[in-house]
Amino acid sequence: MTIDRRSMLGLATACLGAVALGVSSFAYAAGYPEKPVTVYIGFSAGGPTDTVGRLLAEKLGQKLGQTFVVENKAGASGVVAANLVKAAKPDGYTLMLGSSSTLSIIPYVQKGIQYDSVKDFTPVALVASYPYYLTVPANSRFQTFDDLIAYGRDEKNRLSYASAGTGAVNHLAGEWLKDETKINALHVPYKGDSAAIPDLIAGRVDFALLAGIVALPQVEAGKLRILASASSAPDKGAPNIEIIGQVKAPGFDAEPWNGLMGPAGLPENVVSTLNSAVNDVLSDPEVKAQLRTLDQYPFTSTPEQFRTHIEDQSSRWAGIIKKANIVIE
Repeated sequence: MTIDRRSMLGLATACLGAVALGVSSFAYAAGYPEKPVTVYIGFSAGGPTDTVGRLLAEKLGQKLGQTFVVENKAGASGVVAANLVKAAKPDGYTLMLGSSSTLSIIPYVQKGIQYDSVKDFTPVALVASYPYYLTVPANSRFQTFDDLIAYGRDEKNRLSYASAGTGAVNHLAGEWLKDETKINALHVPYKGDSAAIPDLIAGRVDFALLAGIVALPQVEAGKLRILASASSAPDKGAPNIEIIGQVKAPGFDAEPWNGLMGPAGLPENVVSTLNSAVNDVLSDPEVKAQLRTLDQYPFTSTPEQFRTHIEDQSSRWAGIIKKANIVIE
């Protein structure tokens, strides 16, 4: 049997195609992830970080074809989870949805912390942030933000404000607000935002800076009232609410955030795969809409931008921590 030149070219092309297909299939089969991925969350189920983490894990699983399992390891504002991830093998199968308090605050206020937020982790991608709302009881004497500030500036008066605990983002935000507006206010720490709600509703504390997922249902129920937002931009947060940093205290914004990260030394191909997947997920209109229902606002970022964000936020809060002399033993 003879084979002409055209047939030989066709056969060669077919063989090359088969080889290329084989290489492509092998690369995909050998690629990350090949087994379920664990994502630690350093807070209890149902909070803002947990809710976002579960949505992200579900969408990453769909996009990358593997299960992303969420495990809550609550304790010490995320320190328990952070230490677990720090000690994990850097292969991409143990990750953490880190938070602003865990990465940019706790290392500066709590003694004995055994991790460095930059050196001991590999940043993958920022995920989302949410603004705090300055919230008062529904029957509060304060009808506006200006009412509250005027009262707090009078040396005869003393306000009180609730937080999720000493060193929590809304504790530091409260201290920052005191410094910016020169009000006299006593900090009253609770074990989480939800724990503060009954006393705030009853008027046993005057105000709190709360996440929308906590505050807005109480506002809709007529139990709390929002005086202002600590948002960084007009397009974040509930509409028609005064933004403190826009006029009253320029530069003031308090927006807790979270981001996906792994142990130090995470391979570049794993980081690249995860970063692309996270950014794709957060660019999906359906995911954006789901986050908006939680009053959460997505980021898209490179790993380098995430690292810079940690450093910038750490610098900001470190100044407030030092000025207010906040320490957790």
